[in-house]
Amino acid sequence: MTKITEHKLNGSNYLEWSKTVRVYLRSIDKDDHLTKDPPTDDTRQTWLREDARLFLQLRNSIHSEVISLINHCEFIKELMDYLDFLYSGKGNISRIYDVCKAFYRAEKEDKSLTAYFMDFKWVYEELNVLLPFNPDVKVQQAQREQLAVMSFLAGLPSEYEIAKSQILSSSEISSLHETFTRVLRTESTQIFTACQ
Repeated sequence: MTKITEHKLNGSNYLEWSKTVRVYLRSIDKDDHLTKDPPTDDTRQTWLREDARLFLQLRNSIHSEVISLINHCEFIKELMDYLDFLYSGKGNISRIYDVCKAFYRAEKEDKSLTAYFMDFKWVYEELNVLLPFNPDVKVQQAQREQLAVMSFLAGLPSEYEIAKSQILSSSEISSLHETFTRVLRTESTQIFTACQ
């Protein structure tokens, strides 16, 4: 059974790998296997056979240490949804913070201009995956608020590390105002403790 890509999924290359898989499935007109469950009509057997063949190709494009994590998956949709959950970072507040920090604080340093651009582009693409465009205005507003909070936290010096950790360990990001209030309370507590 062939592989879809020579660059096997190892966890850290998920975004590139999944993009290649999606393009490949689209190129053979099988991208419906990413979004649809098996049909229940006369086409079921053919669909299951195609899905199994493609599933094996995908499996051959994954490193052995990741294979043990996906043994419970039976269909491509289930596999890709699970890998997305494991590796995309969506909903992972700490990962969003790290990517936002890298995005807003990117520096060329001693890299070539091309290397700097490629690193920056990679961070930009990951940010778009973590906070994808959404036509819903309320979702867009929430994402902008998240970006503002992340930028505010990234600019804080190390003395606020405890407050940052507490905020980033939450399952949801508060508003910018609430975040400021939490950091301010932490600062007040530190000052009070130091005065005693």
